[in-house]
Amino acid sequence: MPIVPKPSDLLGQEHLVAHFASQIEAGELPHAILLTGEEGGEAFPLSLVLAQQILCEELTPEGHPCGKCHSCRQMAELQHPDITLVFPVIKAQEGKEFTSEMMLEPFRELIRKYRRFTTLEWREQLDAGNKQPQIMVAEAERLIHNTSLRSFKSQYQVILIWQPETMRTETANKLLKLLEEPPKGVVFIMVSHSPHRLLPTIISRLQKVAVPKIPDPTLIDYLVQKESVTEEEAAELAHLAQGNLYKALQLKEGNGLFKGQLEALQFLQLPLQRHPKPLLAAAQEYAKKDRPEVIALLDSLPKLLRELLALQYGSDDVIFLPSKILEEANTVSIAVPLDRYPRIMDELTDAKLEVIQNGNITMVLFDLLLTLTRIYQK
Repeated sequence: MPIVPKPSDLLGQEHLVAHFASQIEAGELPHAILLTGEEGGEAFPLSLVLAQQILCEELTPEGHPCGKCHSCRQMAELQHPDITLVFPVIKAQEGKEFTSEMMLEPFRELIRKYRRFTTLEWREQLDAGNKQPQIMVAEAERLIHNTSLRSFKSQYQVILIWQPETMRTETANKLLKLLEEPPKGVVFIMVSHSPHRLLPTIISRLQKVAVPKIPDPTLIDYLVQKESVTEEEAAELAHLAQGNLYKALQLKEGNGLFKGQLEALQFLQLPLQRHPKPLLAAAQEYAKKDRPEVIALLDSLPKLLRELLALQYGSDDVIFLPSKILEEANTVSIAVPLDRYPRIMDELTDAKLEVIQNGNITMVLFDLLLTLTRIYQK
């Protein structure tokens, strides 16, 4: 299977594929595009299709890459000389900065294996441990050099950056001039899952395109046809996944998203015991995890709190919890009065910041759990 998807492999993105094709045909494609969407969604697959559209020697009447020209055949395996891939990596052991170029083959393998993936799969591929993948300063220097050269065979050079929000501040600042006035034919495509983390100076230089979620009927049809689930199961998965095929598949397999919700629920159940000893034991167990895992847990708690709030004060159509954990979630929901949610959110934000700043995980989580015990009503 080719690495780069066909437009027909995308779900619910037909209008954007046609839109970009018309811009290319008219010579009006922006030189810097920011595709935004949640992790595992259609934004990254769409970016690959867009790159192939740009480099294709002759688009079809529908605006799709022809799939037959030399450029399309090279792009199918991400081997085209006029595309540069940039993505977060970790430093080498000796402290030397890695660039995406050094990790290109593992990244190709990731796309080939998953097509729709998140930071979790990339961290596993990198064996990152406690290290946070970033786009290093050396990457900006590489891009400045590469874009100063003429393209090999196309009239365009495509710079495809996944997760520009992971750029170090020095990296972003080095790229400002290049983004504002790139050499003729250079097109930047950025795919961000957290655009709020980008510097305003970077955002101002990009044309932002929000990649829509997959419509429920399209997602249901895909799940029934490709994943052999029943209409009823597909409808529940589509509702819970909220237009994200990656999430739907994770839920179907009983891991990923569901596992994260379950871990978050188990954490929020702990204060119901109303005794410090099990809370301390739990905090000590969490401290054995990698720091990014603890941060991911703290990230998942506000999302679950939103579901707990919906359980008490919303209707069924705004509740996105698997039926198998509804009863336990309702127990926690009853213990949290409406007026306590803002304080809990503040406490979670503070705890996450302390963990990010290398605070003692045992003490941070123990303090958080004790605070939740006081906030929950008996």
